[in-house]
Amino acid sequence: MQRRALAAAGMLAASLAAGQTADELIAKNIAARGGLDNLKAVQTMRLTGAMKAGGDSMPSVLELKRPNMSRWEFTVEGQTAVEAFDGKSGWTWIPFAGQTEPQPMSEEESLDAEQQADLDGPLVDYQKKGSKVELLGHDPDFRPEDWKLKVTLKSGEVRFVYLDPKTFLQTVSVLRRKVEGHDVEVRSELGDYRKVGTVVLPHSFKASTSDGGQAQTLQFERIDLNVPIDDGRFLMPTPKKLPEGVPDAAPSPVVG
Repeated sequence: MQRRALAAAGMLAASLAAGQTADELIAKNIAARGGLDNLKAVQTMRLTGAMKAGGDSMPSVLELKRPNMSRWEFTVEGQTAVEAFDGKSGWTWIPFAGQTEPQPMSEEESLDAEQQADLDGPLVDYQKKGSKVELLGHDPDFRPEDWKLKVTLKSGEVRFVYLDPKTFLQTVSVLRRKVEGHDVEVRSELGDYRKVGTVVLPHSFKASTSDGGQAQTLQFERIDLNVPIDDGRFLMPTPKKLPEGVPDAAPSPVVG
């Protein structure tokens, strides 16, 4: 353990001696993605593809809109589930999990949804967002060639962002989450970068946890930019009022 710590410290010292800084790496990452002006010009995004978990493949659509709104739909055996964030709070409607109407997310889930709804990601304008970013150099135990950045969000949450040393595009982010009461490490891998218009975007996302839970993969075949998306798409629907005298009625699982 001490040897690994010394190796990591040596790599960091070498990086700093070479004049490399966190802000320089962030600038290279933004340039590789198409530049700040082009990234900011994207006001909405619709990603169409499929989520894979185990042997199942579920059609999925993810919609994002500034500022910080998101809606993710995935369909299982004809039933469509929704996870959304309206800019202030999040909600879910998962009919095959027994939800007969929309449910608000917990505070922790909403904080996570807010971060995922950020079109720019955690590195762009990190200071304006109240975050701090530190360069940790390279990790000898995990993706040793990649640059490793420590991002401390305004909420206090810490995540580690890894950048490819050649392309400066993000490869992985690592954070810790409470899953069913247990503290686990969550790794999110990004890949299959393609140019869409004037920006470069990842088309594949794979999430795995240190507790050995089932990995989930999102593969998007199409990404549309600046498409019209009404704000109402992100708002939690009001549960339908039951007709008088009709017990146990349930709203339709179709949201929209």
